[in-house]
Amino acid sequence: MAKTRIINGREAAGLLTMEACIEAMEQTLRAVSAGEIHMLQRYMLPQEKGNKFALMGADDLSLGVCGAKVIVFPGPEAKANHTNKGIVPLFDSGTGALKAIVDAECITAVRTAAASAAATRLLAREDSTHLAILGAGRIGRLHIEGICRVRDIRTLTVWNRTYQRGEECCRWAEEAFGVKAIPCKTPEEAVRGADIICTVTQAKEPVLMGEWLKPGAHINAVGACWHGDRELDSAAMAKSRIYMDQREAVFREGGDVLIPLNAGELKEENIIGEVGEALLGRIPGRQNRSEVTIFESVGISVEDLAAAHLIYRLALEKGVGIDVEI
Repeated sequence: MAKTRIINGREAAGLLTMEACIEAMEQTLRAVSAGEIHMLQRYMLPQEKGNKFALMGADDLSLGVCGAKVIVFPGPEAKANHTNKGIVPLFDSGTGALKAIVDAECITAVRTAAASAAATRLLAREDSTHLAILGAGRIGRLHIEGICRVRDIRTLTVWNRTYQRGEECCRWAEEAFGVKAIPCKTPEEAVRGADIICTVTQAKEPVLMGEWLKPGAHINAVGACWHGDRELDSAAMAKSRIYMDQREAVFREGGDVLIPLNAGELKEENIIGEVGEALLGRIPGRQNRSEVTIFESVGISVEDLAAAHLIYRLALEKGVGIDVEI
C-alpha cells in the first residue's frame, strides 16, 4: 500500500520560505491564466460561535496534483484558544494516491504575501523604496518580508488600528530588514508618498482613499475577500489599472471591485485582467511611471495547493515528516 507523508505545522513552517513561495506563486498565477488549473470557488459554512468551515478545492495540471484546503476560520473563542485547524490533503491526479496531508496553518498567510510580492515584482516601479502597510498583523508582517525581497525598500510606514501593535511591527522590521520604520496614527499619514501600499486589514469600509495616492504607486489590496467588504474607496479604484489573481474569484468576492462597479463609479476598462495574463505577455503590465496599479487579491485555492505541493516536495528532499499507511 502506498504511504502518505504527514507534515505537521512546525515542519511546514520551516520548509515554506518566502523566497521559494514567491516563485511558486508566480508560476501558479501563470498556470491560472494559461488554463492549466481547475478550481472551485471558496465555499464557507457558518458554524457555532462565529466559526466558518471552508472548503477550497483545485487541481494543477502542470504539477499533476489535486486537493483542497479544508479549514475552520476562527470565531472569537477559537481564535483566543488557538483551536482552529486546517489541512491540505494532496492527491496524485493520475493515480489518485493520497501523497500527503500538510498542516495549513502557515500556508494561507505565506502564500498571500508571496502572491502580492509576485504581483509587485511585475507591476511596481523598479525604483520603489517606500512601502506602506495598513494592518500590522501576521499577514502584514509577511508582506513586509515579501516586498523587501522584490524591491529595495528603505522606508516603511505602518498603520494599525492599535497603535502599539504598529510600533511593535516597526521595531521588528527595523531589526529584521534594516529599514527606517515609522509607526503612523492614521492611514493617510502612512500612505502619503508611498511607492507601494499593502492593505491587509479586516476593514468593512474603505481605509485607503484615492486622493492620498502618489502618481506611480502600486497597491496590493488583500484584506477585502467578501463582496460586501472593501478597503479602497471608489476614487482609488477609478484612478487605477486593476489586475486580479483570478477573474471569476474577484467578480464573485472582490468588494473593492464589485461595489464601485455596481454603483457606476468604476469603468470596466479600468480592469485590465489577471496578473498571470500579464506574466504570460498576453496583456500589458505597467505602461509608464505615473500610472497607479492595483493587484486585487481575494485568495484562490490553487495557491494553497501549490504551497502544499512545495512543502511536500521539500519534505521529501529533506527527509521531513512521517510516512503512514491510511
